[in-house]
Amino acid sequence: MTRAKRTRTSASAPNAGRPTARPRTREWVLAKVPADLRQQVDRWANEWLRKKFGRLLELRTADPGPFNYPVEVFAEWRGKAFYLCARYRARSRRPEDDFLVRNTRMTMTGFGRFELAYFRHTERWFTVYRGLTVRECFKEIEGNEIFWPVM
Repeated sequence: MTRAKRTRTSASAPNAGRPTARPRTREWVLAKVPADLRQQVDRWANEWLRKKFGRLLELRTADPGPFNYPVEVFAEWRGKAFYLCARYRARSRRPEDDFLVRNTRMTMTGFGRFELAYFRHTERWFTVYRGLTVRECFKEIEGNEIFWPVM
């Protein structure tokens, strides 16, 4: 014989009818990234990606080999997060089979500070640095290959 679980209804709950204080889970963050900061990040990303990966993409496109290969490296904003992305061409060589890989994420946490994370093989973001300025993020991305979208 199995017992039925007894659950409380909202009317019989001890705090029924009283407002409850929700714990703060996040710090205050701007609703959107300021336009001048966004332009600064875009300008740096476009220049750095072109200089760093332009020739590599040309060579890979000329001789793709038997595996998926990168065809484009670019940056994009999604809300308060900035991503470095790579578009890969599948082995079928058809553009409709292309897929996108986001590798590096800079998330604005407020007051001009960012969290810097990379996408791990476990399909989760791993935050490496917190509270960095834009310049510090640029320096880390340029100097650490774990943040590079194409290797």
